[in-house]
Amino acid sequence: MLLADSCFNFTHDSFKNDLDSVIDDSISSNVEFLFCPASREIEIEDIFKTCKKFPKNIFAGVGIHPHYSSELKPGTHKNLKQYASHNSVKAIGEIGLDYFRNFQSHEIQKKCFETLLELAVETKLPAFLHHRDAFSDFYPILNNAIDHLSPSIVHCFTGTKEELKSFLDLGLYIGITGWICDPKRGNEVKSLLKYIPTDRMLIETDAPYLLPKDLKTKPKNNRNEPKYLNHILSVIAKELDISEDKLGNLTTNNFKVLFKI
Repeated sequence: MLLADSCFNFTHDSFKNDLDSVIDDSISSNVEFLFCPASREIEIEDIFKTCKKFPKNIFAGVGIHPHYSSELKPGTHKNLKQYASHNSVKAIGEIGLDYFRNFQSHEIQKKCFETLLELAVETKLPAFLHHRDAFSDFYPILNNAIDHLSPSIVHCFTGTKEELKSFLDLGLYIGITGWICDPKRGNEVKSLLKYIPTDRMLIETDAPYLLPKDLKTKPKNNRNEPKYLNHILSVIAKELDISEDKLGNLTTNNFKVLFKI
């Protein structure tokens, strides 16, 4: 059974000194396929360098995270479109809205989101979507583009049952993280797993964030890594009463279908 981590943020500073060994550990742990979205344009060249080192394992997104949406400039769309032609690029993202942190104004976030959804339509690539506490704006913007958009994914889903249904009705894939391993805040999402069709579910660590809270032995640096995807898989499989092998094979196949690998 080979697993696929649909969100590994390896441009984070915490991986600066040991990224290759983290990737090697991932592969040794049967987490064979890794997707890294771009949060900023300035990260993309570094992502490509790592993709070149691990061409069969690592795949990229190009985009601007809502936290950095003010970095959308007149030439950004053109630049990202050129980057999107790189053979390792499988999605436009990470893009979306985040009204929880509110690092940028809502208007700036919405403008950036709309522009980069247009890019996803132009390039015929999936959108790798970030949504947090912004459904009333996020859904209408996405719905306006959905008829022309390739099948896409809401990563790190932490929403409500109603939001989940709305996303599934749009034909979206749903990314599930170690959020469900947190007894204080993950129980609602955990209770919704049964409503996600297994052909629409992807699993992800969102490393270095969201280290599973219920790991028996936690790393001293408290950093999440792709190798812990095995633990997330086991928690989901237990909740759904399905074998880990079966769920692992299903979610890896979904990864390959979504990203056309």
